[in-house]
Amino acid sequence: MPEKDRKIMKLNNIKIIIFLYGLIVCLTFLPSMDLTGMAQTAAFAKDIHIVKYLKKHTIKEIYVVPQNPKRWGLLISDISNSIIFSNKYFLNYKIAVVAYGPVGIKFLMKKFNKKFYPDLQSFNSYGVKFIACNETMETLHIKKRELFKFADIVYPGVVLYIVKKEQQGYVYIPL
Repeated sequence: MPEKDRKIMKLNNIKIIIFLYGLIVCLTFLPSMDLTGMAQTAAFAKDIHIVKYLKKHTIKEIYVVPQNPKRWGLLISDISNSIIFSNKYFLNYKIAVVAYGPVGIKFLMKKFNKKFYPDLQSFNSYGVKFIACNETMETLHIKKRELFKFADIVYPGVVLYIVKKEQQGYVYIPL
């Protein structure tokens, strides 16, 4: 595929994901808003159109664990919102979370991330894949047994994994 077409496809995927997050916010607050008559009907019709489109396509998202542990809660929230939205409308989704670097890899380590372990375990039961970077693990002398059992390791590292996933239609969600 020519570079120009890939850029256009990536841009369109990003627009869809941004729109989806806007939709999640709308669906969350729509019941409490004081919309009347035609405005409420138009908002609902637009939501139905998007859901019909998404029922025919798999939502594919890839997240990179932030290097700042204070932002890990935001990552948990984003993944949770994606799962809730997808399950609410019976949509197909694939979510991958990649961890690398001296701080990011700790997100998948038993010793450093006890706080979010229950969330990660729950997400894994919903099919979310957690990926650790082999290069980071080798550099920091981290063993597989130090990671949560549901974490997979990619070789040689996550950069090529992210590129591969983007070629498969995944959209990188920056935090």
